[in-house]
Amino acid sequence: MKTKTLAPIRMLDGVAEFGSWIGGICLLMSSALIAVDLLMRKFLGWSMGGSDEIAGYVLAVVSAWAFPITLLRRSHIRVDVIYTHVPRGVRVALDLFAMSCLGLFVGVLTFHAWQVLADSISFNAVSNTPLQIPQWIPQSMWFAGWVFFLFTIVVLLACALYLLIRRRSREIGSLIGINSVEEEINEEVFIEETTVTATRPLGTQEI
Repeated sequence: MKTKTLAPIRMLDGVAEFGSWIGGICLLMSSALIAVDLLMRKFLGWSMGGSDEIAGYVLAVVSAWAFPITLLRRSHIRVDVIYTHVPRGVRVALDLFAMSCLGLFVGVLTFHAWQVLADSISFNAVSNTPLQIPQWIPQSMWFAGWVFFLFTIVVLLACALYLLIRRRSREIGSLIGINSVEEEINEEVFIEETTVTATRPLGTQEI
């Protein structure tokens, strides 16, 4: 059984991918809103107002929801100068240590994010702009992203420990480790082949 077939990982991956798609759509919509606002200012001398504020909320929320999918795809930047030259057992220990440190850091951030949200709810805070947006609305979605990120880290750690207990340490690297050069090459080749297949006219064959 490969790590990708673990039920918790599949569920997390599905939720994270859905969140990334929604986030991408929201980013495109906010970009379009800003573009329209700029064109109206230039050619009509009139502004809708609030496009920059909405874009700020969208960026904060989307960033929080982008962290889980980045972690699941092992796309976070990590220094691998020493990592790739040590035995597998040491790499597993480093992976578990790095994930634990990340979990501690994100846990602290999530706690403070809750305090920010709780204060906004307690004081009925609204933005000091003409839109007067209740701050609990964007902050709730922002906080939910942090909670899901923390939950993702906890589940990944639990699955890694499960694999370690089952003496399947080789699979831990493919779950929380750093992508090897071969994996990155294979991923790029897969993306290229998928793109070529999708753009090839129907009915044509590769020579």
